[in-house]
Amino acid sequence: MSTYDKLIGYYLLYQTRGLKCDGCNLGRDYYSIGHRCFRSGLFFHNECAESSVEIHNLYHPQHSLHIKVLKQNEDVHGECKLCRGNLAKIYYQCSTCDFSIDLICARKKVVATIEVPKTHDHPLSLIPKMITFTCHLCGLLDDRFPYACNLCDITFHKDCAESTPEINYSCHPQHLLKRLTHVPSYTDGKCCLCGSKLHNLFYHCSICNFSVDVNCEKNPPSFTLFHPKAHEHKLTLMPQRSFVCSACGMDDDPNPYVCPQCNFMIHRSCIDIPRVIKIYRHDHHICYNNFLDAGDWKCGICHKKINWTCGAYSCSECPDLAMHLRCATRFGIWDGIELEGISKNTLKVKSYEEIEEGVIRHFSHEHTLKFKEEIDGKGEWIRCTACTYPIFSSPLYSCMECDDFILHKKCVDLPKKKIDSFYKMSISLITNYQGSTGNICSACQNIYQGFSYLSDDKNILLDVRCGSISEPFFHESHPHSLYFSYSTGGRFCNACGEKATMVLSCEECEFVLDIKCSTLPKIVKHENDKDHLLSLCYGENKCEQCWCEMCEETINPKKWFYSCDHCGIAFHIRCTLGDFIWFKPEKKSESSNSYVILNNRASRPFCYSCNSRCKYPSILFFYGETLCSLQCFQQK
Repeated sequence: MSTYDKLIGYYLLYQTRGLKCDGCNLGRDYYSIGHRCFRSGLFFHNECAESSVEIHNLYHPQHSLHIKVLKQNEDVHGECKLCRGNLAKIYYQCSTCDFSIDLICARKKVVATIEVPKTHDHPLSLIPKMITFTCHLCGLLDDRFPYACNLCDITFHKDCAESTPEINYSCHPQHLLKRLTHVPSYTDGKCCLCGSKLHNLFYHCSICNFSVDVNCEKNPPSFTLFHPKAHEHKLTLMPQRSFVCSACGMDDDPNPYVCPQCNFMIHRSCIDIPRVIKIYRHDHHICYNNFLDAGDWKCGICHKKINWTCGAYSCSECPDLAMHLRCATRFGIWDGIELEGISKNTLKVKSYEEIEEGVIRHFSHEHTLKFKEEIDGKGEWIRCTACTYPIFSSPLYSCMECDDFILHKKCVDLPKKKIDSFYKMSISLITNYQGSTGNICSACQNIYQGFSYLSDDKNILLDVRCGSISEPFFHESHPHSLYFSYSTGGRFCNACGEKATMVLSCEECEFVLDIKCSTLPKIVKHENDKDHLLSLCYGENKCEQCWCEMCEETINPKKWFYSCDHCGIAFHIRCTLGDFIWFKPEKKSESSNSYVILNNRASRPFCYSCNSRCKYPSILFFYGETLCSLQCFQQK
């Protein structure tokens, strides 16, 4: 099995562009092609995802090293035996010995013998063992992999053995850099280019207080570069300069590329930014502009101030919208695809054709449908074919020839094709997936009937409620917009108090909704109050009593519940709806392996899974077994 095969076994990957790789822990100063996981956001460079499954390394010649790919929920433990850095999600290990190395060290060329060392007169040979030694050059006591002179009985670090007393460095051409083995007290102890901590060997200019570590000395960034999309003139690296980036407006990296004649300064990572992109939170393409019109601009994503003299993304069709460069290109906002030169056709496709005013032809039905403001007195048990929820007083479309095909207006308006908010994939509206026995939604994990949204690769299946969620998501229980987020540790839902990994959260406060609570119906009908509809209450002290009319247990007034404004009674959400609300109740069916009935009989059956009497409003019969809840169904 290849490394990539292992990755796609653990992660939901799609191709995109990114910077820091979770496979090698290496951050880049430019966007590179790679793969990102839909759920976790982890990014892997192409070369990391395609690493060899098995290698031979001279630091551990006795055994082969095999690739190790950690799962999404596995924590990383241990360090690389060569560089002592923390291991990432992908590394090489020996199955026999306690020996592991990261991908970066695995790619480095290993020299068995340094024939002409620059610090000694004789050849130096690698000792591939974890042994204690003192480097003859820097004097540092170490415990692994020295290079030794067999004639003189002295040892060196590899970098020390290959170093020279002075170098001409391309990124600091005005002075020579001298080799140092101890960090001067007047420095901050960091490499001026990459910011890494200086160790036993580095190069330094005492006139400019400029230091570079060995890695930057061997792999210097380009001193000059030309990138017409970023700037019309040649750019020159000017390290150790406090500046505000002309592209992103940030001042977090003191190594700009500059054009002196234009007073233009830019981060290396901002030079090849995408010019035209589509983000999940907006329907139109957005374009990068070098500056905005003068004004008081706020970012449409983080809602913080935008420096209008610096670059930002804006929409040609929405003149008041602008976004920070880093906000618009972060994971979960942008899909990593650059759209410059690509058609602006939207991915949202209508699911119906308008025949005349108030009459449509929906893709899911052979006859035409007619618009009505409300149901024609047939009662609340008429259910929408798409979402299976009863139609009370909502606008609807009904078939002009059939009696049993009715759709909520909001279900008619569902696009036939769109990008979903959870997995950022293209999904299509379908009418019946794998029969009518029920499906499990990939987002809320509820079992349901009715229409579905199915991803193009057929790996993601969403009910129409979850499939219709878009960002920003607005819920009447909260004043701010909500956005999808995924947390491996989980977050507590403000509505039910339960912990969930997939949630809709507020970026301005701590408010969180899990997916199942975000789509709860606002009004419901319950057999204990046949004269009135119940309303969903959002943690309000609205009811006179503090217990549930159904189970007679206490209701937490800070959590959501249903209540009747007329009678002053209240119900837990689960006691009102049960766990199978999105299944159309039927009579006992001999022809179906999976169906739901209302639990309204005098004698309530026992659940096959938990062996207790079914107490919730609906019961699932699944292949001849009685199940009272979603939890009991999932334990099957």
